[in-house]
Amino acid sequence: MEFLPIISDGKRVYAGFWKRFCAGWVDVFVILPLAYLLIWLESFDKNIAILLVIPSTALFAMYHVYFNVRFGGTLGKLAVGIRVAKPDGTKIGWPEAWKRSSVDMGFALLMLCVEVWALTQVNGEQYSTTAFAKRMHLLQSYYPSWFYIVTIAQNVWIWSEVVVLLFNKRKRALHDFIAGTVVIHKEFAEQRDGAYGVPVFTQP
Repeated sequence: MEFLPIISDGKRVYAGFWKRFCAGWVDVFVILPLAYLLIWLESFDKNIAILLVIPSTALFAMYHVYFNVRFGGTLGKLAVGIRVAKPDGTKIGWPEAWKRSSVDMGFALLMLCVEVWALTQVNGEQYSTTAFAKRMHLLQSYYPSWFYIVTIAQNVWIWSEVVVLLFNKRKRALHDFIAGTVVIHKEFAEQRDGAYGVPVFTQP
């Protein structure tokens, strides 16, 4: 599959670090209200927390997958005018979306195991009567020893993503290489089923 050009009609085709960084922060603010609601609900009882932590992890993990397939990007990407696409600018499907999020979902699954383990070990009364910050420290005292290895691996992954994105001409992060995707400005995304909205521009 051929890639779109680096420059088309004097415009950069591929979204750079800062556009993607801003999109990420928009996504954070979109997700925050729901995250705070779940944290508040989980504070009442450890059994409620155990019941909520699994679906909430799945929900947050699916946020990127669903929006990338349905709209070509998360709400953050849509807000700053960039889209996730195949190398030729066409719409991605479920296989690409799943692959793109696969490593992050793997880390999310490991962190879910850590959280569920800690919640099953902590004293229920102590959990429900402790303030938020202290409750986090309380739960961390029950984390398995391999949690710190996962944390280090996750940080290595995140920084590797940034470094790879900064030093290749199409501004692809590691997850783009895994999924065979690119992130482009919306005017270069080909219209398919109304998902992207504007035909692709090609070099003359």
